[in-house]
Amino acid sequence: MTTKPITFVELTWNEWEEKFKPIKNHITKYPEPEAEYSSFETYGAEVEYVQTKIDDRLVWTFGDGDMCTYLSSGYHYINRISYYVCTVPYEEDTEYQIIVSTEEECKCYSEDEDVMEARGGEAGDPDCELCEGYGLVTVYND
Repeated sequence: MTTKPITFVELTWNEWEEKFKPIKNHITKYPEPEAEYSSFETYGAEVEYVQTKIDDRLVWTFGDGDMCTYLSSGYHYINRISYYVCTVPYEEDTEYQIIVSTEEECKCYSEDEDVMEARGGEAGDPDCELCEGYGLVTVYND
């Protein structure tokens, strides 16, 4: 048996919106009237709709990875935050991914033992306005 190789494609959020046309969540109790589209929850009637009522190739998973958030084609259970449903299906032998945001070291970040001890064991400066002491800043792509 031969299988087709899978093609991996990285997109920007804007490219994804334009190509796959996400829809509004019509089930939510908390609609966003001004939004063009919205995500579906990972529980209850919303996830039931995502799992059973639509073509699998219309489902996208918004997830939390190592030092990033991402959107990937398909229904995924691990690290999921929410789901999106689109009107245009993705290709069967293509896997898409959008890196939405990354966590990067702040300018105040330090692993120096003396510095960390002075900060109460934290790598970030508690007085830093960028990271508020966390040591990392979120950088959004697109």
